[in-house]
Amino acid sequence: MTDTAAPILSIHQTVREDTLAFREKLAAHLRGETGHEEFKACRVPMGIYEHRTDGRFMVRVRLGAGLALPRQLGQVAALSRAHGNGVLHVTTRQDIQIHDVPVESLADVVEGLLDAGLAARGGGGNTVRNVSACPRAGRCPQERFNVAPHAIAVAEYLLQHPGAFSLPRKYKIAFSGCGEDCALASIADLGFFARERNGEQGFKVFAGGGLGGSSRGGIVMEDFIPAHEAMEVAEAVRRVFDRHGDRTNRHRARLRHVLNRVGDEEFRALYHAERDALRAEGLPGDVPALKDLDARFARPAPDAGGDADPEDGDTAHLVLSEKTPGSVTLRLPLPLGDISADDLEVVVRIAQTHGIGLVGATQQQELLIYGIPRAERTATLALLRETAAFPAFSKPRPRVISCAGASTCKLGICLSRGLAAAVSDEFDRRDIREDITIRISGCPNSCGGHHIGAIGLEGRAHKHNGRLMPTYRVLAGGAVSEEGAQLAAPLGNVPAKRVPELLAEALRRGTTTPKALRPLVEEFSVIPEDVPEDYYQDFGANAAFSLAGHGPGEE
Repeated sequence: MTDTAAPILSIHQTVREDTLAFREKLAAHLRGETGHEEFKACRVPMGIYEHRTDGRFMVRVRLGAGLALPRQLGQVAALSRAHGNGVLHVTTRQDIQIHDVPVESLADVVEGLLDAGLAARGGGGNTVRNVSACPRAGRCPQERFNVAPHAIAVAEYLLQHPGAFSLPRKYKIAFSGCGEDCALASIADLGFFARERNGEQGFKVFAGGGLGGSSRGGIVMEDFIPAHEAMEVAEAVRRVFDRHGDRTNRHRARLRHVLNRVGDEEFRALYHAERDALRAEGLPGDVPALKDLDARFARPAPDAGGDADPEDGDTAHLVLSEKTPGSVTLRLPLPLGDISADDLEVVVRIAQTHGIGLVGATQQQELLIYGIPRAERTATLALLRETAAFPAFSKPRPRVISCAGASTCKLGICLSRGLAAAVSDEFDRRDIREDITIRISGCPNSCGGHHIGAIGLEGRAHKHNGRLMPTYRVLAGGAVSEEGAQLAAPLGNVPAKRVPELLAEALRRGTTTPKALRPLVEEFSVIPEDVPEDYYQDFGANAAFSLAGHGPGEE
């Protein structure tokens, strides 16, 4: 199936103009007319971040509701080959990142994205970030209705306004299609849960959630709103944030700190005052129509045959049933969230030739190829076997999610990606296949979501015998749902080099609840009297652990 139709997320003219204006700002910087801080102030809201050590950059690309057309991903792969390191990274908020871009190529990359109907504008800084959604929206048999069109409309509405790019801090919005909260709406700045009341589609609304310093779940703002009011709600919360967020203290600037400062009832009162004003004035700007994605990507129900396909035994974890009979989603778990440009081209071919011409990124750093006829899954899996990544996801294993950590992030303390790889290797060595999600962050900021993990790990530095040692705070019991978020309980600190063995042993014993896991954490937290030298080295490092390069972040 071809994908010549318009992009999923329409790019407003103001975003296009800002992106095209970046070339001159870059040129001025390269001529020495602007310094590092002035250039950072213009590039970070453009979704461009400097790497920690090599002087190169990452470009974060927005994918509306996590959805992309194959031709768009083909362009992303081409830009990565031409200007980056040829490896794309899928984030926990359904963006995709191009890494190792030299400063001279930054304008070429962001303009090349525009050519494909994509934008990096708002991918960073104090902006309306990517509006995320349930990654199986429109396909999941359990969903109440398809929330992706609503997520896209809210993004299109907010991004037309200059105020979307000058907030006290970032503004994250998520839409979940049922109570399981695959989109993590219960811990977002603004979260929507699909509901139906008396035959009308609508949403339960949460606000004020967020992870990192002072992590907390959101509070219920509305038990039910009609679905068409989502844009008004998003604008009302944006105005509360804009007017009451703390611009003087970056560490207290997120929306959740407004909630903590004024309390639940006053926070709701501020919100309802903004909604009343919007009702009286009307929504300013252009109000986008909902895109009918169900009709656009519909296909006749394929033959439901092939259920006895011999591939199902070893690769059943890669095949997810869809609500359209006989149609399946192909799931690609990506170790560390990474996929090479060459392998991404294989995904593009599968989506074009076997699927409905649509690919999704998930909050678990995976890719989904939608609308594969069940009878064709053997052919699609044969194509996947051609990829370099296939051995890493060809068998089920626990999901290990990690932030970038100290490998590229200036806030990172530990090499969280190195730990994630070591943990996955240990699971493979012991053939551990439990269905559990482990979330790793290289510092307390929780970009890996360790506060909501069934098991979470937070990178820390510990001084022992006068030397720095990488350690991880172990947490357990995190969960999200439309009843609200439950944050994981801290259990203790463990040397980084003992974490893979700790996790493997916990899963082997089935001791994953906070109460059951605590004694094991206490056992593994003990540092031997005769400390092995490698305890003072982080995973993936050949030198002694240090905080060199650690400093203020650019988020």
